[in-house]
Amino acid sequence: MKKLVAILFFVFFCQLGFSQTYEFKTTGYSVSLKNPNNEQWTKWSKTQPTEILITLDRNKHRFVIYSEIIQLFNIYKYEDKVENAEGTSNKYLCVDNQGVETVITIISPKDAGPNKQIYITNEEMIIEYDIVYMGEKK
Repeated sequence: MKKLVAILFFVFFCQLGFSQTYEFKTTGYSVSLKNPNNEQWTKWSKTQPTEILITLDRNKHRFVIYSEIIQLFNIYKYEDKVENAEGTSNKYLCVDNQGVETVITIISPKDAGPNKQIYITNEEMIIEYDIVYMGEKK
């Protein structure tokens, strides 16, 4: 019994010491808009270079995109990780700081190293950022 209590105590305090905030740096972005006439998505815009910070804070259940206007997305549901031949994806159901339902998906292609993509999707547009994983924030 003492051993079990000691293990639980250790696990609890170890988790307090570890941050669950992940940082990404963008290298480019592209946009697709919903055409209101036929409900189809437009072709992706030409990828534009950009360098901004994105954080995923699992302790506070939110994404923050540090663009010119800071964007905050509160996560209300974590979907299961999906793995297939192309790579992995993690999907998060969110609400942005304007109250708009948004889906954020992080795609990690196989053999891409730290390079990933993040898709921010709502009913009007999709923004795709090319990102590099910078690691956990300490």
